[in-house]
Amino acid sequence: MTATDGGPAPPGADPAVPIGGHAPAGLAERSRAPRLRTVQALARAEAFLLARSLLVLAGLVAGGLLIWLLIHPVQPLWWNAAWEIGDGQLALAIGVLVAAQLATGRARRNAMGDLYTSFPATAGTRTLAHLAGLLGAVPASLLLIAAATVVVQARGAIGAPGIAVLAGGLLLVIAAGAAGIAIGTRFPHPLAGLLGALALFLSSTLFQGGIIWLLPWEIKQDDLGELPSPLAGYPPADAHVVELAGIAVLAGVVALAVTVRGGRAWGGLATAGILAVAVICLAGAAQLRPIPTTDLNHLIAEVADPASVQRCTTADQVRYCLYPGFGRDLPSLEAPVSEVLAHLPARPDQPLTIRQVVSVDFTQPALTDPTLTHGHSKRQEAQWNAQLRREERFLNAAALAIYLPVGSWPAAGAQLADAHFAMALGAAEWAVHLPPATGGLYSSVFLPCVPLNQAREAIAIWLAILATHPPAGELQGGLHSRGYSIGAWVRSTVVPTWAYPGAQYLVSSGPPITAAGYLLANAMTSLPEQKVARVLKDAWGRWLNWRTTDTQLAAALGIPMPGLPAFLKPHPRRGVSIAPPPSNERDPLCTT
Repeated sequence: MTATDGGPAPPGADPAVPIGGHAPAGLAERSRAPRLRTVQALARAEAFLLARSLLVLAGLVAGGLLIWLLIHPVQPLWWNAAWEIGDGQLALAIGVLVAAQLATGRARRNAMGDLYTSFPATAGTRTLAHLAGLLGAVPASLLLIAAATVVVQARGAIGAPGIAVLAGGLLLVIAAGAAGIAIGTRFPHPLAGLLGALALFLSSTLFQGGIIWLLPWEIKQDDLGELPSPLAGYPPADAHVVELAGIAVLAGVVALAVTVRGGRAWGGLATAGILAVAVICLAGAAQLRPIPTTDLNHLIAEVADPASVQRCTTADQVRYCLYPGFGRDLPSLEAPVSEVLAHLPARPDQPLTIRQVVSVDFTQPALTDPTLTHGHSKRQEAQWNAQLRREERFLNAAALAIYLPVGSWPAAGAQLADAHFAMALGAAEWAVHLPPATGGLYSSVFLPCVPLNQAREAIAIWLAILATHPPAGELQGGLHSRGYSIGAWVRSTVVPTWAYPGAQYLVSSGPPITAAGYLLANAMTSLPEQKVARVLKDAWGRWLNWRTTDTQLAAALGIPMPGLPAFLKPHPRRGVSIAPPPSNERDPLCTT
């Protein structure tokens, strides 16, 4: 019995509509309240399911691992690290997209369409609840942002985080979830969600040049970590945020358009869709605007003339020149160099400069690629390249310098120990007058000389080992690389070389180190330090002469010259003949 029959109405039932089908205005307002409560109840359930989804958890873990892999090798720069946190959000967004697609398509996928149709909540109401339920992915995104921010800051990050960049990562997760819902309303099969996730991933890795400005989830912003300071408007974080918001709204409109019925609803959705497309287009147009020439001129000036902006400090005849904001790295740079200087019998006459530089490959200029210079004329690009090459000539002439690329210095751990050894070895090579590699700092042709059978080479390695105490096993691994021995051609002979297996932290480096020189230096570390120091001090000028051999140094120390390991010794030909390179491509002997 209903209320119109004179009996009590069921609890929670809506009042009957008067004859004629026209409900009073107040009754229409009250009828919306149960629908809103239904959406809220369903949204809470969907948000709870999304928050505890294994796919979302997997995306959270994968995002955290990705961020760690990106930030742990070097000291993070916030103008790059914030985008790397966004890379982790991309992994989470992929998980949310698949989970949202599976949740939306569960009714049709499980052949329960008729059952769901019998529910009081319509398909449109359920879709609206799925969209509201995307709030269940927000805690995972915020947790990833907060944890990554704490880690980046704890590792001594340079600069300050960009709020718009971090917010863009959160919107990326929401937009991906909305896209998953749009896919699920039309294609309930699980493969559809996987294809959508694959499309999102590929779109973040395949595109290059100016088009990547239109992809807020693009993860190939590699050159940001090489810039000495943030570049205003690059990448356009604010426009990225607006574009992501428009994509999220558009995906929601598409999802509702598939499930909602009714003329008025269709009209509202059409209006919202048009507005979302307009916002996306306007944001895209804003992103495609060229970077102002004045901003790029400032950046090129920082790269081409670092002395004009860097702050220099002199300590123990060594001049340290760093870009503004990098002063916290100074103690870490000074420590290994000071240890080398403390063990020198005599200081060199000429001072040493340790200078930060921007590592640019002039065969494919990183600072004048289409990502940065789209919209600028070829003439302007040529001027910038010419300006950079003028600095190349200056740096080639500055032999007594160690060049440290921006963004290469690590924060802590084994990587920092490797960097300290590289810095100590560079200072020791300067101290014993070993020449730097020829061919230029940025030259595409690398023609170093080789200090074959020169005592000063072993002395430099011994000083670096004494200053930093690297693990012996790691040093021994430098005799071979990935299972095969390495060497250099000198005159008509292949000379086995030694390469420190740690990462390369310096742009400029000394000559290749021979395996014999390393083995003698390693043998020197087994002797009392006082004995080696006394032998070096008594004839320091002699040991710095390039004609003084390893054998003479070993004899003065009272030790035999170490022999090469078996895998470095020449072996009979096994049907393969290795022809020597042309004479103009062989490594010359270091003489000065």
